[in-house]
Amino acid sequence: MKTKVISIMSQKGGVGKSSLTNSVILDWCFKDLLRTKKMPKILLIDADAQASISTLRKNDVELCKLDLEGKEFKALDAGTQLAAKEMRAQFGALYQSKKWNYYPIFSIDAQDDGTQLQRALTIIDSDDYDYIFIDMPGTLHQRNTADLFCCINYLIIPTVISNYGVQSTLDFCEMVNQPALRRDSAIKEVYLVFNMFEIIKAAKYDEVERELTVAAKMPFFKSRIKMSSFFPSKQYNSIVPPTYRINLNTLEITATPKVTNIGEFTDELRKLVMSGTNV
Repeated sequence: MKTKVISIMSQKGGVGKSSLTNSVILDWCFKDLLRTKKMPKILLIDADAQASISTLRKNDVELCKLDLEGKEFKALDAGTQLAAKEMRAQFGALYQSKKWNYYPIFSIDAQDDGTQLQRALTIIDSDDYDYIFIDMPGTLHQRNTADLFCCINYLIIPTVISNYGVQSTLDFCEMVNQPALRRDSAIKEVYLVFNMFEIIKAAKYDEVERELTVAAKMPFFKSRIKMSSFFPSKQYNSIVPPTYRINLNTLEITATPKVTNIGEFTDELRKLVMSGTNV
C-alpha cells in the first residue's frame, strides 16, 4: 500500500489547524484500534515553525511522568492538575485494555539545513506508514516547505466565517488552483471544512459555503466541526482521543459526541482517503 499523505492547512492563524490535525489523528487511530485490535501505521510530520503539536506532546509526556505527590506536580495550577490526572487515568486504562499508545511524531526544525527534510521525504517515499499527516506552517515561504507540500495527496483547508477568514481561504485556494502547482504536486483532492462551527449561525454558514464553493472552486465536507471544549477539563492533548471515554471501573468505552463531533469529520476523511470516494 502506497503511503497516503494528508495535510490540514490554512494560511490564516487561529483556525485550529494543529489542534484539528492532532484530534483527527487520535480519533482515526482509535477507530482502527477498535476495529482491528491494533494501532494503525500513522505518522505526523510536524513542519510548523511553532511546533505546536510537538510541544504539546512533550508537555503531555512530562505530565504523565510527574510524581503526583511531588513538588513539581503540586506547583501546577488546579486546572492543569485535574487535566493531567484525567489524561493519565484514561491513558493508563486505554493502554491496559486496548494496547493504546500515542502516535509517533517526526519534527522538522524551522532552521533545518535539509537533513531532517530529506529524512522526512525518505519516510514518505517508504512503506513504513500507511498514512502520514503533515502539519504544515501557515505559509509556504518557510524553509523546506515546498518539497513537503508537493507530497500532499489530500489537502484539507479549515475555514472560519470572519471577513479575513473567508478572504484568506479564497487567497489560499487561488494559489492551490494554479495549474503549475497542481501539475508539480501529488494533490488528488482538496476540500474545505468549517471549523469552530456555531450552530446558532447555521444560515450564515450555509450562505458562505454556497459562495465559497463557487468562488474558490472547492467542495466542502458535509460535517462542520462544532465550537467545543476539548477533553479533558477543556484542554485537548496529544495522548488521549477527545472523542471517546473509558469507564475506569468497567473499562467500557463510549463515544462522546457532546464533547466534540470530530468523529464525524474523521469518518468522512477516512472514506475519502481509504477508498478514494468523494464525500
